[in-house]
Amino acid sequence: MEKLLFRKLITDIILRALIISFTIGIIVWIIQAVNYLDFVIDDGHNFKIYFLFNLYNFPKIIHRILPFVFAISIFFELLKYEKNNELLIFWINGISKKKFIKVLINFSLIVALIQIFIGSLVSPSSQYKARTFLKSSNMDFLPNLIKQGKFIDTVSGLTIFINEKDENNYFKNIYIQEGEFSNLKKNDNQIIFAKEGFFVDNKKKLFRLIDGKIVSNNSEGLISFEFQKIDYDLSKFSSRSIKVPKIQEISSLKLIKCIASLTENKIYIDEIFRCEINKLKNFNQEIYKRFIKPVYFPLLTLICCFLITFSKEQSFYNFKTVKVFLYVLFTLVISEILMRYVETSLLLLLVFVFIPILIYFLINVFILSKVKYD
Repeated sequence: MEKLLFRKLITDIILRALIISFTIGIIVWIIQAVNYLDFVIDDGHNFKIYFLFNLYNFPKIIHRILPFVFAISIFFELLKYEKNNELLIFWINGISKKKFIKVLINFSLIVALIQIFIGSLVSPSSQYKARTFLKSSNMDFLPNLIKQGKFIDTVSGLTIFINEKDENNYFKNIYIQEGEFSNLKKNDNQIIFAKEGFFVDNKKKLFRLIDGKIVSNNSEGLISFEFQKIDYDLSKFSSRSIKVPKIQEISSLKLIKCIASLTENKIYIDEIFRCEINKLKNFNQEIYKRFIKPVYFPLLTLICCFLITFSKEQSFYNFKTVKVFLYVLFTLVISEILMRYVETSLLLLLVFVFIPILIYFLINVFILSKVKYD
């Protein structure tokens, strides 16, 4: 009977957490997807790349909202059990409140391990995979981005201006510049003027230019010549989208190696990111987010367990439940605020590890004293 009761309680908490996670996750994912529409509208990537990039960023969302979802799920599930007199079934069957708390804490430790797994392995690898989609993208929508009377600098190292464009994608008075727009004197700059042009093959990005002139500046000096017809290949250019992995996309093992090297004043070289001392604070914050924040899960659970120290028949019941809820929110806020104060010191990072552990033991002593005889 005891196992069945706890199994039902854990199942109810998990189901509530899944529903809340799915609901909030989808809302955040849709908002994020709208923000990432620039990949199609401004950067020229196709919708397949856009969809895959957003899909592989979903674990990041779950990792961010899970602490809140978990705490809220336990809080409201305990409230529901108290309202429906289901907690009385535990006490009638001889289950002590001390054991009740112990089972929930053990459950929270499992969820904390899942959070660490998502944050340290699943989320970074999925975000890095999403970044690789941008690297492999050839910007299939580039021809559609070219509009008349507008400078197009979506592509790195390339600027295009079209004076006129008809419904059949036939262009007039075309200006193309390879190189930096602000530095025309730099070597390997090339400017092309053409009276007319059109795309021979949209997939291959072959731009046929008619009746124009090329002005090129390289190590040999200024070269200028006219042409009747040339095919200009746009497929060699890449988007301005950020393709270098961000810190949250770097594997945990590499981050730890980098931090250890910087702490010991050693050099750590990696092919996908720069391990530099000026980024040490950001590296430490990422480690905090992946490995230290999950330590708050047992603490959040313990705070929610204050709900079983009083019943709905007692006076000021609603006031007491609100207080517990505020304690939960305050703990979540503190876990976020402390991350902002993570500096380059490894000692400070270790101190932040012991803060939730110390608070947990203090609250644990207090709450067990209240349920000692229950």
